[in-house]
Amino acid sequence: MTSHNLIWKKKEVQELKELFDKYPVIGIASLKSFPANLFADVRKLLSDKAVVRVSKTRIVLKALEESKMKDSGLKEFASDSVAVIFTELNPFELFSLLKKNKGDAPAKAGMTAPSDISIPAGDTGLPPGPALSDLKVAGLKVKLAGASIEITEDKVVCKKGEKVSDAVAGVLSKLNIKPIKVGLNLNTVYEKGELFKPEVLDFDEEEIFNNFVSARRNSLSLALKISYPTSDTIPLLLSKAVFDSMNLALDADILNSKTIETFISKANLQASVLKEKVKGTSETQPFLEKKVEQKTEKTEEKPAEEKKEEAKPEEKKEETKEEKPAEEKKDKAKIEEKKEEPAKEEKPVEEKKRG
Repeated sequence: MTSHNLIWKKKEVQELKELFDKYPVIGIASLKSFPANLFADVRKLLSDKAVVRVSKTRIVLKALEESKMKDSGLKEFASDSVAVIFTELNPFELFSLLKKNKGDAPAKAGMTAPSDISIPAGDTGLPPGPALSDLKVAGLKVKLAGASIEITEDKVVCKKGEKVSDAVAGVLSKLNIKPIKVGLNLNTVYEKGELFKPEVLDFDEEEIFNNFVSARRNSLSLALKISYPTSDTIPLLLSKAVFDSMNLALDADILNSKTIETFISKANLQASVLKEKVKGTSETQPFLEKKVEQKTEKTEEKPAEEKKEEAKPEEKKEETKEEKPAEEKKDKAKIEEKKEEPAKEEKPVEEKKRG
């Protein structure tokens, strides 16, 4: 071993040891089957959030052994070609950041498809020749369109979980289709004495956020229903109390400084409705007056004979009134004569008795 290599290794171990001692969160990511060109993008993504170091496995293990992280359990996750990420982000933030920023990579023959791989219809830009047979072997429907080959319909060339065939891999390469999403896969993340595995860190942020929102909304609704006072419910409970008391005062016709305006508005509304109704009747009044005039004209045009017949009953009444007093007078005179006649005959008898 040359002195130059020895100096470099000692310096590398010392720098890694200082990083292990400095940062609270440390991630170990696998570089196996990870394209070198994409690793540069990862470095750029984490440049202002973390320090990313790639070194030989033996140097990483030696630095861990000399640091305060020697008993952290990170050694068993650094046994292969790895990148070490030193950061102050929490493990969930680090995992989410790497998950969202994955690069496109070509599908290699023999690899397992992580999802369905499809080739869309359209002009391939490939000239007729060997490429035509290669496309047909991959299961694509093609035709000649001028000086190039055209795919006539979309086609799923490899389903999720299946192995990518040589023919499919060759066609995807010719069409420059990179269907594989590749990211830096974390083996584990250390924080405060705990190791977090990817299956623990992998969750849907949007779903978790919606669950929190739903839980808060339901708890607030329950607190309002049972009138439970908190800093969030007290303003709403006071508003509800004011609203309920206002409705009660209006229903009970209670006048106060709060309800008087509502009562006045209600009265104005009723008055306007009544005014419209009265206005409607005044508009029909001339029509009614015309009908009354027509009736009066008809009554004035009665024949003279009807007038005479109407006058006869009145004349009869007057005659009967004049005849009745004369008859009554005669009856009274007869009664008085009868009374006077017996008196004249009784006088001589009285005189005889006296004699």
